[in-house]
Formats: sequence, C-alpha cells, structure tokens
Amino acid sequence: MKKLFYGLALLAAATLCSCHDDYSQLGHSLVESSFYNVFVDTCYVDISTILLDSIVTRGDTICQLGSYQDSNFGHVTSTFCAEYSTVSFTPNTNYGYTLDSLVLRLWPSGHYWGDTLTQQRVDIYELKYPIVLENDEDLYNVTRMEVEDTPLYSFSYYPTPNKKKEIEVRLPDEYGAQILDDLVAQDNSFTTQERFKKRFPGLAFVSVEGDCITGFQVNDSSLCVTLHYHELTENSNERSLIFKVNTNYCYNAVSHDPTGTYLEGMVSGVENLVHSTQTGNLAFMQGLTGYYNQLEFPFLNDLESYGDVVSIEKATLYLYPVRKSYNEVSQLPDDIRLYITDENNVLEDYVYGSDGVTVQTGNLTVDYLNGKETYYSFDLTEFIRNNFGTWGMKRQKLLMNMDDEDVATTFNQVVFANDPTQDRQCRLDVRFKIYNEK
Repeated sequence: MKKLFYGLALLAAATLCSCHDDYSQLGHSLVESSFYNVFVDTCYVDISTILLDSIVTRGDTICQLGSYQDSNFGHVTSTFCAEYSTVSFTPNTNYGYTLDSLVLRLWPSGHYWGDTLTQQRVDIYELKYPIVLENDEDLYNVTRMEVEDTPLYSFSYYPTPNKKKEIEVRLPDEYGAQILDDLVAQDNSFTTQERFKKRFPGLAFVSVEGDCITGFQVNDSSLCVTLHYHELTENSNERSLIFKVNTNYCYNAVSHDPTGTYLEGMVSGVENLVHSTQTGNLAFMQGLTGYYNQLEFPFLNDLESYGDVVSIEKATLYLYPVRKSYNEVSQLPDDIRLYITDENNVLEDYVYGSDGVTVQTGNLTVDYLNGKETYYSFDLTEFIRNNFGTWGMKRQKLLMNMDDEDVATTFNQVVFANDPTQDRQCRLDVRFKIYNEK
C-alpha cells in the first residue's frame, strides 16, 4: 500500500530517498546503542478542497466586475452593488445653476482574472430598494438585490490592471440635471442618509459582455459619482459635488457554476471536503468563490518504525501550484495561512514562525523563468512535533486559506499539484534523529 511516500511499501532507507549521517556508538561497556540523523523528503500530504457556504463582502474595498469561464473553477460572474452617501449643498438664491456633467470614475486595483485583451461591457442599474442588511447584519457574496427593469447606462472598457488607468464614464445628462434641480430646490431627500437612500437606493454594476473579471478600488476617488456644475454669477464659477460609496452598504455578489469541472457537485461545509485523489490529484483555493483547503499527514507515525526512539528535528511543508495555472489569466495570492484545528475542525490557532509570534504567510517563491520552482513553504516543525505519535481525537489538522481581505475582495487563486507520480508536488520534508538499542 502506498503510505508515507505514495509508492513505496516500507520505510527502508534504501528506498525512501532518505539519508543517514552522524553515526556514533556510545557507552559500549554499558549499553550498545546507535544515533542517526535521518532526512525524508517524500512524506505524503493529504490535501483536500472545501467550499464555504458564503463570504462576508460588506464594505469591500475592491469592486470586482465581469465574468469568466475557467477550466478549473467553471463560469463565474461578479456584480457590485453600492449605496451612495448624500452630500451637503446650500444654494445661493442670487445665483443660477447649470449642469456640466455627471461622471462615474473608476480606478483599477490591479486585480484581474481572465483575458485582459477583450473588451468588457457593464450595465449600470438603479436598485429598486435600499440595501438592507441580512439578519446578522452583514452582506455576502450570495446576497441578491432587485434592480430596475432597464439599465440607467451602459459602458465598455478594456481592462488595464497593470497600468491602473482611470476609467471615466459620463452618465446621462438628464439624470444629472434632475439631481442638480432637486439640490437647488432643497428637496428634503438630501437632508439625511435615510431619506436619500429612499429616493436613490443605490447602483448595481452588472457585467453583460467580456471574458475577464477586473478589480476596481472603492474609496473617495474611485466608484464615486461627481456632479460637475456651474454657478452662474458674474464670473461663472465651476463647482462639483462628490457622491461617495457608503461603505457600510456595498458588497460584491458572485454567481458560480462549476459544471464540467472537478468542483462540480461539491457541497459547502468542512464535513463535505473532497480529497485531491477525487479531483484529479489537484486541490483548489480561490477567494470570492470560497474554496479553501485542509491538510493532514496520515502516515506521519510510520516514521516511528525507523528506530526505538524518534525525535523530530525539522519539518518543512512545500506546496506547488500547477505549472502555467497562473500569471497569464490569474494571480497567485502573496499571503496564505495555516490554521490549526482540533478533530472537530474547531480553530485553535495560527501556525507561527520560529519566534512563536509572527504568523507564517507561505513564503511564496516564484520561478519567473519557467515556473517549475514556484512554491509556498511553511515551517511545520512545532506542529509535527506536537502531533507525531498521536492518533484519532488527539491528532490536529490544518486548514489553509488566504488572509480574510483577499478572500472577501479578490479572485486570487491556487491550483495545487498533488500527483505522487510527478515531481514538484505537495510534500513534507522531515529531518529527525533516531536512537536504537542493540
């Protein structure tokens, strides 16, 4: 049976790609004994894929717009919904006012997923009703809001995530003129946020064409709507008012159809995890669709057969993304984290560095030349020491995901390679000492 090394039956040094050194014999007159340092570089990692049922996306600082058909994750569409904050305006009765333009501005965040050379088209809809938080006062990637039957406006653009070039969209003049007229008339819709959102519930940005999902910043200068007008005095002064996103009531909504992929049929919940052996020796992680991972080391205790006493000296986990599964159309996360859980999958702690304080973030190494040596690595020495020799309820497990912000705001992703017949697959390297009595 393929145990610790997935293809070799016994833990014999000659067949394990391991090595011995520092041989010594101590106390011959008392007890015959031997000490060895042993290194094993092929310990099998059982990595699984888990699906979250929902992700909190309220207050996201990145708006994700577009749709993409991906061979690993399926068809994904992302929509952004936002309430806008009212403005303070006191008209001068001695002046006249005239509209110049009503402009939406978007600044790319640098995130992308898909073909950035294809033109994207987005419909802007008015929401039918104000955004209302769900029972536990949050908004999720699965939250849906009703929109008006016809779009307020449509615009097209070419993604430029690396250049981060501003996109400026001029909204209909009649819409801007109505807002300015109401402001000049001191309509009470602008006096409080509650009144304002009843009159203007918000906007939904819906992708209708293209093969890419692009990220845009959500802040005081991006996703904002600016009303440009002239104050008609002797000098005809230019003025503007900025309607900013109310970040308490904005969120990314994601639709996901994994039909035809290894992820088809997956059910959310950690109890429904799917082992990499069931998904083509692959494991999947992605932000806004909600895929993350569990890791176990089922044959770790087989190291006990090496000697009478075995002491773990060093353990390093290596995780390899599938070659060419990133960069051209997708982005790897810079930061992934391991969480220690008990046998019931209750979170207990992070995996820290050697100082016991700093949370490890995967130490991503990127091979820009040919991609073969791109990997994440974690020092698991303390975790392996604590779990070596334990069984059943005493054995801890690891969950792995990106940091919370990346999960909630990006489609960054990793497809991990875990085929034991190939090179550069997920593995645990262990260095340990053994003591044998003769």
